[in-house]
Amino acid sequence: MRAAVRGISLIEVLVAMTIFAFGILGLLGMHARAVAGFSDVKYRTNAALLTDSLISDMWVNRNTLANYAYASGTASSAVQPWLSEVQSTLPKGAGTVVVSGTTVTVTVTWQPSEAPAAHRHVEIATIQNP
Repeated sequence: MRAAVRGISLIEVLVAMTIFAFGILGLLGMHARAVAGFSDVKYRTNAALLTDSLISDMWVNRNTLANYAYASGTASSAVQPWLSEVQSTLPKGAGTVVVSGTTVTVTVTWQPSEAPAAHRHVEIATIQNP
C-alpha cells in the first residue's frame, strides 16, 4: 500500500506550481493595465495644462483676442509657440482655437500609438474686460 502513495506529493507540488504560475501571470496583466492607464492619465493631464496655459495667455492679451484663432494651416505668432508645445508634448498632438466674440474654445487632440481612436480635450472660456 505504501508504493501507491509515493507519487502523490510530486503531483501536489506540480499543482501548487501551476496555481502559483497563473497567479504571477495575473499580476503581470494587472501591471500592464496600470502602466497603460498611467500613460493615458499623463496625456490627459498634459492636454489640460496646455489648454489652461493658452487660455491664461489669452486673458493677459485679451485686447488681441482675435489673433489667437486657429483651425489649420499657418498659425499666427500668438498661437505658434503653444501649437509647437502641443505637438512636442502629446503623441500626434494637434490643437485648434475658435474665437467667437469673448468666448474661446480651445481643443487639443492626440492619439497614443496603442489607442484605436484619437483622444480630445476641450475647454471653453469667456474672456471679458474686467
